[in-house]
Amino acid sequence: MTLQQLHDLLALARHGSLHAAARASGQTQPALTRSLGRLEADLGAALFDRHARGVRPTEAGRRLIEHAQRIVAEADRARDAVAQLSGDRRGRVAYGISVAASILLAPMAVQQFRHRYPQVSLHSRSGLYHTLAGPLREGQFDFVICPVPPGAADQQLLPQALLRSEMVIVARRGHPLAGALALEALGDASFVSGGPRGLPGGGIHDAFELAGLGAPRIALHTDGLFDTVALVAGTDCLAMVPAVLARSGLMRESLVALALRDAMPVYEVALFQQRGVPPTPAADELMREFARAAARIPGQASATAPIEGPAKPRGAGQAR
Repeated sequence: MTLQQLHDLLALARHGSLHAAARASGQTQPALTRSLGRLEADLGAALFDRHARGVRPTEAGRRLIEHAQRIVAEADRARDAVAQLSGDRRGRVAYGISVAASILLAPMAVQQFRHRYPQVSLHSRSGLYHTLAGPLREGQFDFVICPVPPGAADQQLLPQALLRSEMVIVARRGHPLAGALALEALGDASFVSGGPRGLPGGGIHDAFELAGLGAPRIALHTDGLFDTVALVAGTDCLAMVPAVLARSGLMRESLVALALRDAMPVYEVALFQQRGVPPTPAADELMREFARAAARIPGQASATAPIEGPAKPRGAGQAR
């Protein structure tokens, strides 16, 4: 089994036909067919089933594809690491990041990173933990920055705390409930929810339960921050967002945070990387810049703390 054969395997899995895979990988179709044939002969198993519209992986093929993704990613990362340690400032860094973290941290982090690695190709993908953790384990990302999920920690991933902020409820300026001081006054309001109960973005459910108000009235479920801001700014819907984000330029011009006395969930963002997988020098530098950007946000401690467990809501009457 060679690295080239694994590249060919992934190309065929990605494109679904020998013709398209050969064209995308810059080789002839007969050459690609021979490469995959030798791989199947070496393994003693068929990796693809042929059908009228192309090919689809067999069970053995799907299992090998999972391994191949990690192997190819690690090989690319190893090549970049050695080159960068030898003074070559090129390479590739890929990361996943939630929209809120991107707004708050990425501009400063990327700008500073570019001073040292101007030729490194950067790739980012938006998402939350449930959409980003899997690709991180598969080696598609060098690291991921997103809200910390509830429950037991994933032992494959190493988290580093970056941001911690209480949540606040926001409304459009001029909203009839903008002066509310208690959640009880919002019992009949409609909310935009950034996730189901128990997941990051779904904190409004926890806040209502803690206040003894039952389930909130949800007008829209979305994991899109811009969808949330647009709907709240243009309607009478409310939403729960991190206080640190509510103070940012994205929101403060059109939205207002309600000064509620009730207990609110705490929003935590962490940087996750694969445990036991050393980053390339470029990826390590970008992670450090994200940590420095987080530490510069008012109210944040030095962003090097470990994750100790799920965050608890602040108590009613605590200082904001």
